[in-house]
Amino acid sequence: MMNIDKQKIAKALIEFGEKFGKLNFKKEKYFTPNLEADKLIWNNPLAYLFAVILDQSMKAEKVWEIPYLLKQRLRHLDVRKIANMPDEEIIAIFNQKPKLHRFPKTMALRIKKACQLLLEKYDGKAENIWNDNPRSDDLHRRFEEFDGIGQKKASMATNILVRDFGIEVKDKKGIDISYDIHIRRVFLRTGLVDKDDMNLMIKTARKLNPEYPGALDNPCWIIGREYCHPKNPKCDKCPISKVCPRLLNVKLPETV
Repeated sequence: MMNIDKQKIAKALIEFGEKFGKLNFKKEKYFTPNLEADKLIWNNPLAYLFAVILDQSMKAEKVWEIPYLLKQRLRHLDVRKIANMPDEEIIAIFNQKPKLHRFPKTMALRIKKACQLLLEKYDGKAENIWNDNPRSDDLHRRFEEFDGIGQKKASMATNILVRDFGIEVKDKKGIDISYDIHIRRVFLRTGLVDKDDMNLMIKTARKLNPEYPGALDNPCWIIGREYCHPKNPKCDKCPISKVCPRLLNVKLPETV
C-alpha cells in the first residue's frame, strides 16, 4: 500500500495557492471577463450575494456576470423593489432571451427570496451579513439561510470574502473547503481522502490545516479545473506534481 504524506501534499497546495494569488489577484476581470460586471461584484454587496446564489450548473465566468445583466434588465438592483416583484414578473425577466440562467424560474425566485430575507434580517443590506466581524462559522451559517446556498456555496462565499475582499472575521477555523467537483477530484487523486464523502473531506482539511481549512480550497479548485481533468489530466504540468501520488485509477465523483 502506498505511503502518502498528506501533510506534504497539503503544504504544497497551500503554497501554490499563495503563489497563485500573488501572481494573479487583481481587481479587474477577476470574477468575469466582463469588466463592468466584475466592477459591480467588487462594489455592490448585493451583486456579490446574487452571484453566490446563482453559481451552479454554468461556468463561473458566466454566472458572475448575471447580476450585471439583471441590473441592466431591471434598471436597478433595489432590494425592496425586487422583494415586492410578482413572481411572474421576475421570472419573465430571467426568461428574456438570452435567458439569464440555465434554470431561470428557480433562480429568479431565489433572488426574490434573498431580497425578502435581507429585509427581514439585515435591514435590506447584503453587507450586514458580514460587516460585524463575525465568527467564520457563524458567517457560513448566515449564508446557508438563503435559499439555494448549501455547504458548497456558503464555504465559497465565506472564503472569497475573507481571502479576496479582506472582510474581517474573528477566526478562520470555520472556513471549510467547498464540496466542489474539482476539489473532490483533487482530494481523491492526491490521496488526501480514500472516498468521495463530504464530511470526510471537510474533516481532513480541518485536520491538515486547522487554523484555516479553507486555504486548501482555491488551489484544489484551480488545479482541478486547469490540470487535474477527469480525462487526460496534465499531471506533468501540475504545480504539485512532485508530491502528488497520481492516483488516476480512483473512482471519480459524478459531474453533477
